Amino acid sequence: MANILIIDDDVIMTELLSQAIKDRGHDIVCTHTLEEGLSAAKSGSFAVVYLDVCLPDGNGLDAIPEIRNIVSAPEVIIMTGAGDPDGAELAIKSGAWDYLEKPSSMNTMILPLVRALQYRDVKLVQKPLMTLKRQGSSAAVQA
Repeated sequence: MANILIIDDDVIMTELLSQAIKDRGHDIVCTHTLEEGLSAAKSGSFAVVYLDVCLPDGNGLDAIPEIRNIVSAPEVIIMTGAGDPDGAELAIKSGAWDYLEKPSSMNTMILPLVRALQYRDVKLVQKPLMTLKRQGSSAAVQA
């Protein structure tokens, strides 16, 4: 089970996505402005943040570095109703996990979440193993 944050001013999309995520056993927090979303992200421990680009109080793309630098370093999945190749490139270069165009099927919306959570699980397992290798003999370090 993971904590997931959705920052999107589209109430219907938020409700649909929220329910799909809850159905998979995760906890969800939804906000509808960038300011509320950033506040929630900083006060919680989220594994993944779904982030809309066009929000009433700002551009979600501008917030990616700030969200990625939060202690829990959540993966950011960008969602937008206005697909833009330059925006997609900027999102990925800024550290976003994925870039989705709305509307999409729920499977299309959930697949990046599944992959991001798998990645985070592997990263958590590998980090202690890397530490053990470093503390072992020089032969283990070279392996």
